[in-house]
Amino acid sequence: MRKEFILLLLGIICISTLSSLLSGYVQIETDKVLLDTVIGAVGAGNFSYWQLGHTGPLLVELTSLSGDADLYVSDSIRPSYETDKNNFSSVTCGPDMVNIPPDFPRPVGIGVFGHWSYFISEYSIQVFLDTSAVLSEEQLIAIERAHQGSGEGQDMESKRSKEKVVSRKTEDDNKPRFLKLLNILDMVFEMFVL
Repeated sequence: MRKEFILLLLGIICISTLSSLLSGYVQIETDKVLLDTVIGAVGAGNFSYWQLGHTGPLLVELTSLSGDADLYVSDSIRPSYETDKNNFSSVTCGPDMVNIPPDFPRPVGIGVFGHWSYFISEYSIQVFLDTSAVLSEEQLIAIERAHQGSGEGQDMESKRSKEKVVSRKTEDDNKPRFLKLLNILDMVFEMFVL
């Protein structure tokens, strides 16, 4: 009986360790599809500007590689840190994230501001399609057409898609069974070890 219990604990420890190692290197998130990645640098007190034309519900993540860069998003081409010149902003010392709704006007203006305390701030911007929103067939068709470059009839479909209500899936609905099992085993391991 003791052997089985010890083997079970060792198995849980191995799976938990493997899960921790994999989560540090490979981020498996089924509700996000990577659309674009940009790496850049900005000087202290200056802005770098980008335009984003992707449609659908988007998630923009800015990671400061060195220094501290802040993220500003607007429906104008040149957003600023002034509150009337941006629609969304994230000014944390860590990763900055902004959710852009599907009905937000395109092109989206992205401004990256270099904090005053660093001479140069290097950053990486990743743009994801947020698939955690359940989309209607019309919205999916409009998004696919926009990403394939055929924009015919896009205005009509985008007007119809704005009228639709977008519902959210729960977090557990998006995860594969294997990841759920790893999370459960990790919790059990933490209860016994900690």
